[in-house]
Amino acid sequence: NQPVINMMNTKYIIYNPDAPPALNSGALGNAWFVSSVKMVPNSDAEIVAIKNFDPRSTVIVDERYKDKLAGFNVTGPDSVSTIQLTSYKPNHLTYKFSANSEQLAVFSEIYYDKGWHAYIDGNPADYFRADYVLRAMKVPAGNHTLEFKFEPQVVFTGEKISLAGSILILLLTGVASWMEFKKKPQTNLKTT
Repeated sequence: NQPVINMMNTKYIIYNPDAPPALNSGALGNAWFVSSVKMVPNSDAEIVAIKNFDPRSTVIVDERYKDKLAGFNVTGPDSVSTIQLTSYKPNHLTYKFSANSEQLAVFSEIYYDKGWHAYIDGNPADYFRADYVLRAMKVPAGNHTLEFKFEPQVVFTGEKISLAGSILILLLTGVASWMEFKKKPQTNLKTT
């Protein structure tokens, strides 16, 4: 399914292990703006719909995310709208974008809402699942920085528990050393 390969930003395709990989010139990149939204009733309809669509211009959205698009009027990208990935770490993605009007951006990143948070210019922002597996979000007009950060609460809780445990071990070691030192008989050396 070429549209799915393109939306997943697959740049190379290995069709023969003995030949060099083929370059996929249709790969859409890390992020792009779309000009239309196709709402579908559920996930099953969403996966069926991605079999025949143009991901460069259309995004397919499950109706359960329609509130994320409330009040949004898809006008499509203008000729000067740009979005590009400027920094990539496995747990922190940074994009810069510029647009003359509010846009709908699609990201070639797997949607996973457990611990991933989006920020536009440091302020929390909503994102949603699109094209069955990708992330999408409304972005405002102007020049902005968008970040996706992986900040699961369980990691922060684990770090606090680990710190408390380390402090407790150090305290117990200190107390045990002090008690051992105190138990030793003091010997006074007399010189005559």
